[in-house]
Amino acid sequence: MIEKKWMFDMEQKINNEMDNISHRLTQRIMELADRYETPMPQLNKDVAALSTKVDNHLKQMNYKW
Repeated sequence: MIEKKWMFDMEQKINNEMDNISHRLTQRIMELADRYETPMPQLNKDVAALSTKVDNHLKQMNYKW
């Protein structure tokens, strides 16, 4: 009787831990998918465009670097 209760308890704990691991893994995969959604060439184009904007604003303010 005790062994059945112990085994049931252990089985529940193992199942819960596996569910937790699965959930964390799914979250991490979704984070990585979001992070790498934009391809590098697009990021480079965005950076170049923003850099140009910043340079133009600095020129308008007569800032010399």
